[in-house]
Amino acid sequence: MKFIRSVFIIVMAMFLSPMALSDNHSSNRGDVSEVMAVIEKWAALESDLRVQAELIRDDRVQISQGIRQSDQAGNLAVQLLKHDARVEFWGGEPMMMVRIEDPLVRVYGDVAVASFMRLFDVAPPGERPGSTGKAWFSLVLVKERGEWKIAHNHVSAAN
Repeated sequence: MKFIRSVFIIVMAMFLSPMALSDNHSSNRGDVSEVMAVIEKWAALESDLRVQAELIRDDRVQISQGIRQSDQAGNLAVQLLKHDARVEFWGGEPMMMVRIEDPLVRVYGDVAVASFMRLFDVAPPGERPGSTGKAWFSLVLVKERGEWKIAHNHVSAAN
């Protein structure tokens, strides 16, 4: 009798496990799509840093070029300073295209972790476009009040 009960439990576990995984996976897919939409929007707004900042939490931590920055307002001010100086130097806004390649997104409740290769091309006015830049990115996003926002990002050079 114990043997039959054990076999029954194992068979039921094998039968029910795919359903549990499937349900979990399908609800997860919606979150993954939402996270990817935020990442794609964030990439598309690279030339509009003020609007892009709306996708970023005030307490975001950014690690890039060996520096950790935990003051999002200060970081945005520096980004705007450099962007405005480049625009002035170039004599106008550059054309820019940013692409996300090979994204991997994992969702853990109201936290998502994403990693991807970020490709970017910049064509300053009156100049030849440079070569395609590339970097590895890891983002942590947090969902609050139904909205995903970037809480942490880490950038590493890609060779």
